[in-house]
Amino acid sequence: MKVCVLCFNDLELKRFIVSNSNEKGKCDYCSDGINSELLEVDELLDFFAEFIQIFKIDPNGIPLIKLIQNDWNLFSTEAVCNNLLSEIFLILNSSLTNINETVNYIDDINECTSYWEILKEDLKWKRRFITDIELLKELRWDSFFNKTIKLPESESLYRARLHYNGDQKIFDKTDMGCPDKNKVLAGRANPQGIPYLYLSKSVDTTLYEIRAAFLDEVSVGEFKLKKNSEVVLVDFTETPSAFLNVDEIIEFTKSMLLKKYISADLSKPMRRYDSELEYIPTQFICEFIRDITGADGILFDSSLHQGDKNIVLFEQDKVECVAVTMHRVKKVFIETEEVV
Repeated sequence: MKVCVLCFNDLELKRFIVSNSNEKGKCDYCSDGINSELLEVDELLDFFAEFIQIFKIDPNGIPLIKLIQNDWNLFSTEAVCNNLLSEIFLILNSSLTNINETVNYIDDINECTSYWEILKEDLKWKRRFITDIELLKELRWDSFFNKTIKLPESESLYRARLHYNGDQKIFDKTDMGCPDKNKVLAGRANPQGIPYLYLSKSVDTTLYEIRAAFLDEVSVGEFKLKKNSEVVLVDFTETPSAFLNVDEIIEFTKSMLLKKYISADLSKPMRRYDSELEYIPTQFICEFIRDITGADGILFDSSLHQGDKNIVLFEQDKVECVAVTMHRVKKVFIETEEVV
């Protein structure tokens, strides 16, 4: 049986198939693969044998297919996942037998990543300023934030500020940076009194982030790197790849899941009745990252504007506001769900 490059979303796996394929034709597993690069399924058995070792059967878990697709986006469709894995399970004589079997990650992974929830409760309700940093290092958390990117010199980033009366003029460029330390309030990343610069990769995202409403007027500042400056960001948005050996994939899974959980908390909108105590865990992790990596900030997904990204800079001295434009919100779309 032959599988094609179109069966997968994982870029590294697709590259492996392309580089090792010596024929094109009709895929045995997907309807799209009519004249695609083909590879014998046997060539992928070692990969799948190692990949499925990170899962264990758990009656209280979630279906394997959902875990694989939600966390790894490995297969192009659920049908391909079902067709291919069902056959591979038989060949490998695996304890896993079908894609709907409820599973969890193995204990080694869960013990490492689930500590985030324990740490959050500890920081909020038990020990705020002195916590067990050595335990975080034992769990290898300090190694999970080494994936960094450099901000391109040509890239523009944006920050928005609401106008609070109809006569207010556009903000000056000097007013678009961090608030004064004596006025800065606590945020998702920064403690009260310690200003961080919150930026987005698009103008629209900044409007979502400040919760701009219908007919609000807003000043939007465009920021760029200063000349001869370099901004290094810890990347919370990297695309996962399962195409690793078993030792690498266990450590990568820990890193991926931990950053996924932290990123979700960083981008989680605060409701008007939420307590600022909810900020403390993400403030702590930003301080931890800043200390162990020396990075200038973090890059993470926006939950308010799907598909876009936000940036938090720990210092604003390496970027400058180069222009300010004024915007008026002309349309707002609200979608609800019934709460049971």
